[in-house]
Amino acid sequence: MKLIKLKEVSKRYGQAAVLENVNLTIEEEEILGIIGKSGSGKTTLLNLIAGFVEATQGDVVYISKITGEEKNLSRNLHRVKKHIGFMPQHNSFYPKLTVKENLLHFGRLYNIEKETLHNNIKNLLTFTELYEQKDKLAAELSGGMQKRLDISCSLVHKPKILILDEPTADLDPVFQKEILQMLQQVNKQGITVVVASHNLDGIESICHKIAIVHNARVHTYGSLEEVRKPYLRDNFTITVKTGQDKQELIKKLRVLPVKKIIERDGSLVLQPEDMETTMKKLLQIINEDNLYLHDVDVRKPTLTEIFEDITVQK
Repeated sequence: MKLIKLKEVSKRYGQAAVLENVNLTIEEEEILGIIGKSGSGKTTLLNLIAGFVEATQGDVVYISKITGEEKNLSRNLHRVKKHIGFMPQHNSFYPKLTVKENLLHFGRLYNIEKETLHNNIKNLLTFTELYEQKDKLAAELSGGMQKRLDISCSLVHKPKILILDEPTADLDPVFQKEILQMLQQVNKQGITVVVASHNLDGIESICHKIAIVHNARVHTYGSLEEVRKPYLRDNFTITVKTGQDKQELIKKLRVLPVKKIIERDGSLVLQPEDMETTMKKLLQIINEDNLYLHDVDVRKPTLTEIFEDITVQK
């Protein structure tokens, strides 16, 4: 089910266009990753999705689960804010309060009934592995534990959608992995997650859909396979049986739609122009000549390679 839609959304500050003509749909129980260079408009996009800023043009709407009606998000934020959890890039907790005091404070902002709030906090402290730290000042926590506290503060009211800006920034690889795994667990509890990050490997590993922001626009949006499709540069690594006439095989393979055929450690590496056609004809050649196919390895471009292809000036 659709939760939030951005329809032809533009955001300007004065004459400066931060985002232009953005169309985006956020669906229930998905993880959406937003990537882009610094200053590309990722944070503005998150603020639009959260209803914190209003579009200059276009419309950001939420869809009523009961009626299916579309309503402007920022103008109705007072009605839906209890369903939205937001974690900004910089720490939002109070450093001179303890972990538990921070959670109590943020929970009270949502007017949560006392017993319910204490149960929520107890469950969150266990989930985020902060229970042993609950009486420690937030300022005394490690960087990774502070991120856990920020996530806890944004989840204390049990939102339907969690929006995070750079949740793994400034963390070592171990803590980055733990935070990403935590977001997956949050999502498994039925919470939609929208995360902006420069951690492209992490985004690739956990997200169902990806939006690449470039030049004030959402350049590419969809599942990882949909995002990959225009940038496929698959390599087929073929290992043939020792003793076969490799040069004769290369001659046969030259009829395929390939850019290069490279000999490498007893293998033939094909760089196809058309992956599907190359694969079909390759299998036909192997079948007709009774060749022994030892292995085929298909390498698809990573999200980092796609991102660089889109954003690096050539």
